[in-house]
Amino acid sequence: MTTLIPDIILRAACWTLLHSLWQGLIVALLAGIIMVLTKKSSSSLRYNLLCGLLFLFLGVSGYTFYRQLPSTASPAVSTGGPAVTAVAPPSAHVIATAAGVIVQSGIDKLIQYFNTHAALIVLVWFIIFLGRFVQMLSGLVYAQRIRHYQTKAAPSEWTQRLQELVNKVRITRPVLLLESALIKVPVALGFLKPVILLPVGMLTHISPDQVESILLHELAHIRRQDYLLNLIQNLVDTLFFFNPAMIWISSLIRVERENCCDDIAIRETRSRRRLIEALVSFHEYEQTGGGYALSFAAKENQVVRRVKRIVYKKNHSLNAGERVLLTTGLLILSAAFVTINSSRADESVKKARIPVIPASVTPKPTVAPRVLEPVAQPAVFRAAVSQPSLPVANTRAKAMPGQDQVAPIQDTTPKTSKPADLFQNTSVDKLIEARDHGVTAEFVSALQQMGYKDLTLDKAIQLRDHGVDAEFIESIQGNGLTHFSLDDAIRLKDHGVSADYIGGMKKRFGKVFEINDYIKLRDAGISPTTFGQ
Repeated sequence: MTTLIPDIILRAACWTLLHSLWQGLIVALLAGIIMVLTKKSSSSLRYNLLCGLLFLFLGVSGYTFYRQLPSTASPAVSTGGPAVTAVAPPSAHVIATAAGVIVQSGIDKLIQYFNTHAALIVLVWFIIFLGRFVQMLSGLVYAQRIRHYQTKAAPSEWTQRLQELVNKVRITRPVLLLESALIKVPVALGFLKPVILLPVGMLTHISPDQVESILLHELAHIRRQDYLLNLIQNLVDTLFFFNPAMIWISSLIRVERENCCDDIAIRETRSRRRLIEALVSFHEYEQTGGGYALSFAAKENQVVRRVKRIVYKKNHSLNAGERVLLTTGLLILSAAFVTINSSRADESVKKARIPVIPASVTPKPTVAPRVLEPVAQPAVFRAAVSQPSLPVANTRAKAMPGQDQVAPIQDTTPKTSKPADLFQNTSVDKLIEARDHGVTAEFVSALQQMGYKDLTLDKAIQLRDHGVDAEFIESIQGNGLTHFSLDDAIRLKDHGVSADYIGGMKKRFGKVFEINDYIKLRDAGISPTTFGQ
């Protein structure tokens, strides 16, 4: 799967799944508020609000996936433009050296980990999802099986009585009443051609009033189109099987769905006693099937809860365990929010320590000018990195309109033109990280021989993670795309723009496109053979 799907899609899917955890927690907190504030409201209002939260979560997840596509599709810094240099005064240089410049925070390491292992995370999720999806399909097959096998038509008097009840609850579609030997409790299934299944012998073993209450309950499911909504809900449960918040909300929706149908049955019969007696008559039966047929009597604890609600006319609120879990979730969200904002504030303070010297001011010759690359963060600095072969010029550092000018800093790794020196004066952890990522002297030397003299150890690790090496760059250059930076090479690799693709496009259209044009064409699915040979 990972070889067929582009990395950009895998990373977007991975981050959508990860973001769904805290997004689901927020939705669960809203559901808890609804459960507390609507204790005396109608079951239909509670049900509609909870379903609204479910569809809100789906919309947010879809929007998250959409937003992750451009954020993973384009690198943090747009390269290939003119050289940009920032000159720092001696004091700033001393501060930067003493402070160790800017080290990678724990959050950044976590982000890097998930970016690196996005394919593995999505693969594990997909395997479990596939198993649960097959289970969901088997439930649908079971629902069709109990509808067509070992069934017989109900007695004519009950068929006629059912039609009267159908007209009473204002259902326009025809509803079929059958007796089944495969079920133990009444169920309603089907959307376009709904059918109510009753266990064989039930019509003769309980009173007609109880049967009428049961039929009204099942007709309420059909009138409310609960079968279709239940199918959508099971699909959401299958997609987000790992999200405890959504599992809890889904259980609340199922409880309120049964309460809505109970209220309709009580309203039509004008008797709570009939429905309670019917529930008690079936409390010993377990729910059968895959969860796609809407059954009248569920598990015993749910039946007892429904009976208590009918007797005391009081909706379910939050129990002690649910309140503790929601409070814990609120604390976790608050702690995460404070931690992330504190980390961003500290990073901003560190970057603000190094001012930019205007081009008109000549610094004292006590410290040699340093050429610093822009930080790979578009929110702070969006400037182009100089071409490897171009000389460095002392020009004013350029920032995006509306942003403060900041002297950008790329990393703490010393820059050198000798492969062996690249591994000098660095920390043990950085050496171990380079070794783990497969960065060797040969790998560095090959890139430096191609003109990338300012290669850093952090950049070499990044190139290795994205599968960019000297052979890939040489193959791209051999097809006419000669001037591009290392960040551009990473972008081409991430979007699947290979040397064969560039050569094919050049042969087909007779020209060499820009880097961004190749990426746009590749993302749009346009190949050299799209418009014919």
